[in-house]
Amino acid sequence: MFPALAWVAIALAIGAAVVDWAAVWSGGTRARRVERVAKPLVPALLALGVAAGPGSGVPGSITGLVLVALVTSLVGDVLLLPPGRLVGGLVAFLVAHLAYLVAFAQLPGEAAWAVAGILAAAAVAVTVGRALVVAARGAGMAVPVAAYLVVILAMAVAATRTGAPAAIAGAWLFVASDALLGWGTFRGGGERRVSRVGVIVTYHAAQLLLVVALVA
Repeated sequence: MFPALAWVAIALAIGAAVVDWAAVWSGGTRARRVERVAKPLVPALLALGVAAGPGSGVPGSITGLVLVALVTSLVGDVLLLPPGRLVGGLVAFLVAHLAYLVAFAQLPGEAAWAVAGILAAAAVAVTVGRALVVAARGAGMAVPVAAYLVVILAMAVAATRTGAPAAIAGAWLFVASDALLGWGTFRGGGERRVSRVGVIVTYHAAQLLLVVALVA
């Protein structure tokens, strides 16, 4: 289990996430200023919680990988804040997903869950994933988006393979968040309030669940 200080940091991260959701929903100049602070504060506080002390028996290698994932997510959050630097944000989150992937690969798993993860990933790839790659061609981003899709789905398969509910939910919520973000970016509607709130809520829930699954 996490020490008390770690749970305090996680509670503060949840509070920052709620503030960010409210700012995204509200919109406007003042809300954007709040979002610039609250959004990167969430992974920063989660990283602080992990650094304060992982659960007993958690290997140091996994702790280090989770910290890498959270720090690069923080960088990605900053880069994607309006006006947004899409390529930089894509690279930052690609590194985060690779770190989570390697972390989950170190955990024991079950063949049945691995097969379920592969089937789910294939379904996403040939439906939403394919549509996003096609849409990204117009922006000259088809190859980076395809590479990103492969990595995040591989991470989701690795998490599903463990059979742990928090890991499975966290990984697929991350896939959902990025799919919503990609859909809004390349197919339009990304500035709609409901779309932006959907992206950020699923993203923060994913990060929290992945942290709990790996180091709590």
